Amino acid sequence: MPRDQLVLFTDTLESRIPQGHPVRLLDEILETVDWTTWEAKYHGAAGQPPIHPRVMASVLLFAMIRRVRSSRQIEYQIRHSIDFMWLVSGRTIDHDTLSRFRRAHANELKDVYRQLIRTAIRLGMAQLSELCIDGSRVMANANRYQTWTADRIEKTLSLLDQQIAEALTELESSDELDEALGHEQTADQLPPELSDLKKRREQLAVVQAQLQEMDEQRRKDGKDPATNPAQLFKSDPDARMLLNKEGGYAANYTPMAITETQNGFIVGADVLIGNAEHQVMLSMVEEIETTFDVNVDSVLADTAYSTGENLVGAEAMGLELIAPLASVPCPANPAHRDDPTQPIPSEQWDQLPNNPSTKLYDKTAFVYDEQQDCYYCPAGKKLPRTGEEKRKRGNKPVVIQIIYMCSDCAGCPQADRCRKDPQAAKGRRVTDDQHEPARRRHRTRMQRPEIRETFKQRKTVAERPFAILKTLFGMRRFLLRGITGVHAEWLWGCTAHNLLRLMTEVRKLRAKDMSISLQPQN
Repeated sequence: MPRDQLVLFTDTLESRIPQGHPVRLLDEILETVDWTTWEAKYHGAAGQPPIHPRVMASVLLFAMIRRVRSSRQIEYQIRHSIDFMWLVSGRTIDHDTLSRFRRAHANELKDVYRQLIRTAIRLGMAQLSELCIDGSRVMANANRYQTWTADRIEKTLSLLDQQIAEALTELESSDELDEALGHEQTADQLPPELSDLKKRREQLAVVQAQLQEMDEQRRKDGKDPATNPAQLFKSDPDARMLLNKEGGYAANYTPMAITETQNGFIVGADVLIGNAEHQVMLSMVEEIETTFDVNVDSVLADTAYSTGENLVGAEAMGLELIAPLASVPCPANPAHRDDPTQPIPSEQWDQLPNNPSTKLYDKTAFVYDEQQDCYYCPAGKKLPRTGEEKRKRGNKPVVIQIIYMCSDCAGCPQADRCRKDPQAAKGRRVTDDQHEPARRRHRTRMQRPEIRETFKQRKTVAERPFAILKTLFGMRRFLLRGITGVHAEWLWGCTAHNLLRLMTEVRKLRAKDMSISLQPQN
């Protein structure tokens, strides 16, 4: 028909959305959420009547499930896609309103995120006694090649100081001229250009102090800041240069997700600056127990989480950590023999594990005797306990090292495989720390068949949420900058993930019984 011909549509938004459309189930689930905390932020005394937070949150979560992340693209969908129109009841919401809402309500969003988890628990779709923890890399919204170093920022500050001095000289000359001509000028505030220069200098001075602190830390860690200085990204100083999962280095954050093993709901979410995943495991588990009033029995994790501090802390909490210990791969280690006082046959020497960095016998080539508190080397010689020493590396806690040393290494046929200098007066040295007993208990526990069987599910359960968030939702790069904005964006993603999981499980239940209600029963 001609495009200028008048057309009368008799249907409604309600009739245009089929009964089984996902947007209807999403809206039904979010209707069960208590929005009181969010509503309290709206006074309603001035300006236009506000759009209810449920509508705003619904459209942002639905857009993320539909892989629409940009606020401008969401605005377009609201104007042109019938399911978005239905969800917002025909409203028009501009991209600026959507963007500001997404940034400004992290605390209220966390409350909605937790309510969805409680709904899943109430419906029997989630159980929090067994959890999986993992971290990933998501690229920051920052240019890989535009960074600050201590030297670069020092040169920039010198240039700024020169510009400020020139501006002050020019301002002085102008004041003298005004005074000579009799002009009355108020000098209660600086000219805008001078004020901007001073504000920029203050901001850069903060970054300079941070870089100096990072360089000092690198020096303590044995790195030379002159050849390998600390770097901060100009557009997002909170991001860090980290190795990508796909290879190469870039500006990255480290998002965290703790997932329950029944249906894969994300019950704990955080974003870290730098690579510190293992340091937050226990605190995140404690927060989950407190928030949802549950007892977590076990946590499945990869090798990065089986640190001595985590093993000791998990035992103190009554928590079973199921994670392999970091070790040199050696499936048939000949060091594990019936009588460690007897030397290993020469034909098996090549099968002993070697340390990748030293290319010498690894610590796992030595056998510990708990009764005598000593080690036995591959030659069957004893390494008795000889003392202790304190060691501190960087900003890490002080570690008490227990030293075991052999006094009978002279003339050993395996000396060139065991020591850098086979002729050295001192024998081979092996060290433990105060967490070694916990490692031994953990190593024994990880050998149990039922534990090994349980651990098999870790990869599927722990990695699936990141696959959904990155592939299905498109969260391979953050849109927002700064740790506050990035944390809010990650929480939106995790909430959308849980909402999608809840929708899937509700559909399964209703396929068997259509009378199932999402409203809590009194």
